[in-house]
Amino acid sequence: MVNLSRRGGFTLMELITVIIIVAILATFAWPSYERFIERMRLAEADSTMGSAVQAQDRYFVKRSQYTRYWHYLDAVPRAVERPVEGNDYANGLENTIYYSNGGANKPKEEARPGFAISFEADDTNHWFVVARRVGKGKYNYTLVRPFDGHQTLCLPSEENEDDLRMCMDYSGAEEPGDLPEDPRSGIL
Repeated sequence: MVNLSRRGGFTLMELITVIIIVAILATFAWPSYERFIERMRLAEADSTMGSAVQAQDRYFVKRSQYTRYWHYLDAVPRAVERPVEGNDYANGLENTIYYSNGGANKPKEEARPGFAISFEADDTNHWFVVARRVGKGKYNYTLVRPFDGHQTLCLPSEENEDDLRMCMDYSGAEEPGDLPEDPRSGIL
């Protein structure tokens, strides 16, 4: 005879054990997930910077000079094709800064994580595309790509361990001293 008095299911102890195991796994997985998402943002900024340098090279061939203005280039992010005052992706009417994830007109605690990407020249007339990490989050590093180079450099902000780890990972550096120096000698 089969005993039908016991029903299937979980005991409270089994349920609590599973919840504890899931919480422990999530605790270890969350930092890896955050780093993965940040690497995705960094890769997107690097790609945008590479496209910007190529567009600047084409602009230079036509006009024998570079420009600080995104909307003068032939290949730009859609958000900066036309200057619009108050545009979340623009810096006034000139569109000198492209915000990869919006946030130009928002306080840091409200802005979505992304990059403010602009063109800069130093006092020796070397040009760079520079992406500064903006928006809420724990990162504050800067990406710099010289127009005459093919490598984007990751420069951690001082005293930020998360920036240092991200830049070391991106650059393949074993030690903090192996990270590249800022190639800009003095920005005009």
